[in-house]
Amino acid sequence: MNMSHQFPKASRLLNASDYSCVFDNSTLRASASAGTVLSVSTARDTSRLGVIVAKKNIRLACQRNRVKRLVREYFRNHHLPNSMDLVFMARRGASELSNDELTRDLDRIWRKLDRASRGL
Repeated sequence: MNMSHQFPKASRLLNASDYSCVFDNSTLRASASAGTVLSVSTARDTSRLGVIVAKKNIRLACQRNRVKRLVREYFRNHHLPNSMDLVFMARRGASELSNDELTRDLDRIWRKLDRASRGL
């Protein structure tokens, strides 16, 4: 596990073209009640994450920020074996999940992505 408490730029999708690349070329998709993750394999050394939490789905900013914080923290602590660019899109109702429920949903999504990326 990574002991750094940072989420460096190298681990983030930074601009619209990065997000477009994932949306246009996604090869893996995993969903749970909290949201959907699209991913595409890359030749980079590390995986990168982008988080989308629409105001339409989660009205209050503090709730949107909580979901984003939990997703980023989960990604920082749980690395996938293959390098990927990932986009997490929160679903309506994700804000009603407790932190533990959201973490369990992310566990399910990461297991699906891990199995799919290994070809199992």
